[in-house]
Amino acid sequence: LQDVVNITRNLNQYFPKTKDPVIVVNAGGWNRNGFTDEKLNAAKYQLISEALNELDLDGVTIAIQTMPPFPWHFGGQSYHNLFVGADEIVEFCKNNPKIKICLDISHSMMSCSYYGWDLLEFVEKVAPYNVHLHIVDAKGADGEGIEIGKGDVNFPALMSLLDSDNPNVPFIPEVWQGHKNGGEGFWSAFEFLETIK
Repeated sequence: LQDVVNITRNLNQYFPKTKDPVIVVNAGGWNRNGFTDEKLNAAKYQLISEALNELDLDGVTIAIQTMPPFPWHFGGQSYHNLFVGADEIVEFCKNNPKIKICLDISHSMMSCSYYGWDLLEFVEKVAPYNVHLHIVDAKGADGEGIEIGKGDVNFPALMSLLDSDNPNVPFIPEVWQGHKNGGEGFWSAFEFLETIK
């Protein structure tokens, strides 16, 4: 990660208006065999804090991505234990004030579906620590990256909340295979988002 930080700092000379460019990271916490004992999470969060404190992060912002309960990695589906719940994310950010989050709407919607949480309450809690958004829909607890507007996310309510709590936070529409066919998935996501009032 230190190499990525160094490269990002070096590239920043070409983007002089960008202050402390954001590096989105998945900080780990997944397991192939099932969810781990929640009592172990505090120690795992502490290890992440210690690892991040060893890095020279001057001139960049680390944004840890919010995660779903059942992420897909290229080796298959697994179980995620960290950066899933809003309260634990807030606690981590309070304990590590230099570290922020990337709010992945699909990931957080799936977590809310699985655990019975309310997405808007989730977003409201983590918004003060959010510096980047992945705007994407979700269906159920493991339907990731579906076309925006075809899943469980109430986009008009979400956009109203984000306009209020995160008005200047940059975002990308994160559509699975959205780059294909000349970016068709991304363009349709933008078109959908432009219709929200």
